[in-house]
Amino acid sequence: MLVRTFLVSGFRQAREHFRTHASRPLAGYYSCSYPPKRHTRRFVASGHMRTGSMASLEALPPAPVLQRDLFKESLHLKALRIHKRDCQKYMKLLAGYTFDRPRLRCIVQDTAGEDTRLLLLAESVQEDELAHIREKVENDRLEIMPYELPLDYSYFPTEHILKRLLPEGCEVPTSFESVGHIAHLNLKDELLPYKHIIGQVILDKNSSIRTVVNKVGSIENEYRVFDMEILAGEPSLETEVKQHKARFRLNYGEVYWNSRLEQEHRRLTDSFYKGQVIVDMMAGIGPFAVPAAQRGCQVYANDLNPRSSHYLDINVKLNKVSRAVRTSCMDARDFVRLLCQSDTAHPPDFAQESHLEVPRDKLLFDHVIMNLPATAVEFLDVFKGCFSQRCWQDHTLPMIHCYTFAKADETNADIQGRAEGHLGGRIKDNLQIHLVRDVAPNKRMFCISFRLPEAIAFPGAGEAAKEGNLAADTCNGHEPALKKSKRD
Repeated sequence: MLVRTFLVSGFRQAREHFRTHASRPLAGYYSCSYPPKRHTRRFVASGHMRTGSMASLEALPPAPVLQRDLFKESLHLKALRIHKRDCQKYMKLLAGYTFDRPRLRCIVQDTAGEDTRLLLLAESVQEDELAHIREKVENDRLEIMPYELPLDYSYFPTEHILKRLLPEGCEVPTSFESVGHIAHLNLKDELLPYKHIIGQVILDKNSSIRTVVNKVGSIENEYRVFDMEILAGEPSLETEVKQHKARFRLNYGEVYWNSRLEQEHRRLTDSFYKGQVIVDMMAGIGPFAVPAAQRGCQVYANDLNPRSSHYLDINVKLNKVSRAVRTSCMDARDFVRLLCQSDTAHPPDFAQESHLEVPRDKLLFDHVIMNLPATAVEFLDVFKGCFSQRCWQDHTLPMIHCYTFAKADETNADIQGRAEGHLGGRIKDNLQIHLVRDVAPNKRMFCISFRLPEAIAFPGAGEAAKEGNLAADTCNGHEPALKKSKRD
């Protein structure tokens, strides 16, 4: 009801409504004018960032400005004046009766002298308990006195402050994704009028956070980069994150990154063995490629986004795995065909125009990672007839690890069927469907892993043997020369 009044009746009427009808003292925490004053640490989206659907919010009334001074309170307590050498003695003697609040001490300085301290008693201490305390300490001739403990904005936690600031019925945001020094929020529509004040509180209450952003709309572009706006803090999206033993630099406004996938990155890379060859079709800035290289794997990593490819090269060098990782920036299908082109007598047309050196010799690899959940399953068609049976006759075909989204009511059979539809055949060997995480109430992320079937990989399947020695000359056991990252 309050939010509806706020939106429909206008800001001034809503403010009066808050003052007269709210069940808790909201008005004292809002200081507003029309148009509103801008807080000194309030920023709008930087120039390179798209505003997306936020244009539709221009008609909303302005959000309140945070006044920290209005969060001052005092606790009226009882205290014992004791000698500083007796602090532990009386804390033990009065166990259960002493002041106990998170982040606050029960022993404080005494303005009466340097040799004495004040032992604060619990807020809940009753008169009969005070009498009992007096009996315990009467032999030491200690007095019980009143003490006023001041509290201010710096003491109260984020949830407490936002509960007092937001209208009744608004769900208080209790968590956010942390990406280096950036806090990433995904606020619901009802909270958008208060987005800047929410951002400011989060900025104030988290010392490691210097920038607070809010997601705008959904990810709808081919680079998996979502529109965002800066709510509070520095307008800098260049940051660095750490996962396990790796460091990653990125610009959060230019590349895709999801800190919630840290355990998934580890789960998959932990399944790789030293000496294996890994192909990462949609590598991003390297959350799979870099850890795999650190495990002793040879990695071929690609991403279509030039900025992701840029940071991939940086992170390869930063983590000192340049000798183990070769990178490219191209379409994922073309990337796979380029790696497999030595398996055929006729290289693909695009290879002549690629900035990569065209491989002259075969490349055998053990795992293929397809980390583009929205559309990766559609890229499974690239494996149809892409391999030479003669080149791979003494080597097991690779494991495919394809990430995809599914609705909450979809089964593993549905996921397998969708993958088989794009692959063009049945999946039989080493099939595993792993639930990665719940993305939304009706949306889940999975990883379907399977051994690439021979009937799919080889052109003509069983008839490949009749092709003679067409591709034999390319199978001399050497590694193709993709672009090498700069040496460490």
